[in-house]
Amino acid sequence: YPHQQEALGRLKDNRNLIVTVPTAAGKTLIAYAAIFNMIKKGRKCLYIVPLKALAFEKYEEMKALRKLGVRLTIATGDYDASASFIRNYDIVVCTSEKADSMIRHDPSILFEVGLIVADEAHLIGDPSRGPRLEMVLTTARVANPDTMILALSATISNPDDLCEWLASGIVASDFRPVQLKRGVLYGNMIIYEDESSKESSGDVVFETILSTVNDGGQCLVFVSSRKKAEELALKISFFLQDRLGGHGPSMNLEDDPYSDKINNCLAGRACFHHAGLSNPVRSGIESLFKSGDLKVLVATPTLAAGVNLPARCVIIRDITRYQNGRSEYLPAREIFQMLGRAGRPKYDTEGYAYLYAASSNSFRKAMDYFTMEIEPTMSGSGTPDQVRFNTLALVAMGMGNSAEEIRNFYRNTLFAFQNPISDADGMIRSSIGFLSDNDLIRDRGGKLIATEFGKATADLYLNPESAIILMDYLKGRHSEELALFNLARCPDMITISANNEDYSMAEYFLDRIGSTTFDDSDYSAAKTAMLLKEWISETPMRSICEQYRVGPGDVQSVANSADWLSYSLARLANSFKPEVRKDLENLNFRIKEGVKEEIIPLTLMPGIGRVRARRLYSAGFTSLEAISLSDESAISRIYGFSTKLSREVIASAKSILAKTGSRST
Repeated sequence: YPHQQEALGRLKDNRNLIVTVPTAAGKTLIAYAAIFNMIKKGRKCLYIVPLKALAFEKYEEMKALRKLGVRLTIATGDYDASASFIRNYDIVVCTSEKADSMIRHDPSILFEVGLIVADEAHLIGDPSRGPRLEMVLTTARVANPDTMILALSATISNPDDLCEWLASGIVASDFRPVQLKRGVLYGNMIIYEDESSKESSGDVVFETILSTVNDGGQCLVFVSSRKKAEELALKISFFLQDRLGGHGPSMNLEDDPYSDKINNCLAGRACFHHAGLSNPVRSGIESLFKSGDLKVLVATPTLAAGVNLPARCVIIRDITRYQNGRSEYLPAREIFQMLGRAGRPKYDTEGYAYLYAASSNSFRKAMDYFTMEIEPTMSGSGTPDQVRFNTLALVAMGMGNSAEEIRNFYRNTLFAFQNPISDADGMIRSSIGFLSDNDLIRDRGGKLIATEFGKATADLYLNPESAIILMDYLKGRHSEELALFNLARCPDMITISANNEDYSMAEYFLDRIGSTTFDDSDYSAAKTAMLLKEWISETPMRSICEQYRVGPGDVQSVANSADWLSYSLARLANSFKPEVRKDLENLNFRIKEGVKEEIIPLTLMPGIGRVRARRLYSAGFTSLEAISLSDESAISRIYGFSTKLSREVIASAKSILAKTGSRST
């Protein structure tokens, strides 16, 4: 493609480059060319993506490069880990958060990194993830201006801002290898953006889906909520079954509360996809769609920012979202991100992208989207929270020894290119005061230094406010419930919102732990702590979901968030309250695995999670030693244990005992 040729020519100049072209227009080839050029020079590459799911997808895609001798790895979690491992690899695929934490641990790695690829670079404007990518790119430019930055995106409307900020060249094109036909589904008509139209014989959404499926294509339908996704997927499933006959695939979903709903939908080759589903279930549904066994996927907009799942036809069923107490139209950027999924390279000559309009007002708005400019990408690093977070990081890294040094660093941010630097001055002074008052940094002879507490906070990648909550907890009495509640109070924690149905239960919990405040955030923290208590008590997933009105994906998100924070709490205890360190390490492991303390040793074996570990324990295999001395026929009598798995479990138990040189009880 012409834009690829232009980009490859620009890469020879070793200048930063922004490539903004539509989805599936060959951005990856440009990135690979830049990566190979850098590896030939003996330099390393960071390939940064916004989400863990995208990191794993990109990693799988790049595995083929190993055949060429390229050393590849992926890094998405464990923010407290040393960054020295990257010296053993040519390419590290990682999230923005992981890249930021690695640089915090060891800024010197930037002298070995020759190229940073920032995929989905428009997300630098995302309020939650954007500031982390902005800090990575800014730190790279300040610490090692020779590091080349390649920013890739399909949806940047103000590339000149980013070009000026990165001192980069730009390659921009609206070329799509699969042409897009766009229109609005309104009444019983398809009205295309050129105002030509086509009449439908029935419900225009369902008939459009049927026509696509009959022609061998697949449909992605975007809706605004989980409930709508589930309801519409079931309706589409029944509709397709009536007209196409046959029976779709099925999934074996033991103890999953969505099992019946999913299999009822799959019968008609349709299904739903949202964040309430567990990671394995979401992956299974995505695999069925990629293989073509699933014809229609009804999803919430989170899918549009996630894994690469194109379809011949995309329908945005809801162009509004309820937020801030009212219904609001979606930003143009989100609309174009979803519409950009239409048309599968190598399979389709044309993609179809439709917005649905239920009224004349929404029809006019839907048509307006086609000529609308995408919202500009704006920095999100200029908030008090972000400045405080970054100020501590700069002091801990030795890159912010004074207010003036921190100010000079901020001069190099996208925020400073889009706003007067004076806008950050007050926040920097306030951050230094806050961090000093809470013993995270100190002024030693006119030089700012991080305290032991501050360095640990920066290394653990904690919001300073979260670290203060955890430290305050360590200064008081210790109990399991109180620890869980304080984890849930942290700004870094993903919490479950509480409503009127939860207040009496939450108040009982708050009374029990001796809380003296009862505001909305306390109720939410209490509900989240109670959910975690159920999780580490081995309450079945289905029961937790029913009691707290959440999905398995929500439970996993809460547990993952608490895993990191409880690990951080144990790390802080090691330095500041060692007498509770062991209890907190056990709590961290229990949160990670969702188990009671008695079966912790059994979950050390690969492939043995909370359910299988409990089955082993209940069958009398209460220790690794008992398992190592057993034979596979005894273990294979336990439900869910095949002969092969039983053999692997015995081998694992023996291996662990041999490595530790100890017995488990």
